[in-house]
Amino acid sequence: MVIAIMVIAAAALLITGRWNPDLGLGATGDYRPDLPGEPQFDLVIRGYRMDEVDAKIDELQQTIETLRISTDPASRKAP
Repeated sequence: MVIAIMVIAAAALLITGRWNPDLGLGATGDYRPDLPGEPQFDLVIRGYRMDEVDAKIDELQQTIETLRISTDPASRKAP
């Protein structure tokens, strides 16, 4: 019974962010890679914030379309 209460209390502390055990990842609290050009999203309980992911996907689709238009030989004007 005591162990069950301790496990529930530890889970509650982890979820609320009041307890952050050292998992060997450093003490920064941010475990995402710092790679240049990589999208960064805030972490939430069930993964990433979907509005940030959707915005990044829209941005990348726009960039792809711009590159596609700029490299399409049919869209270039002859001199």
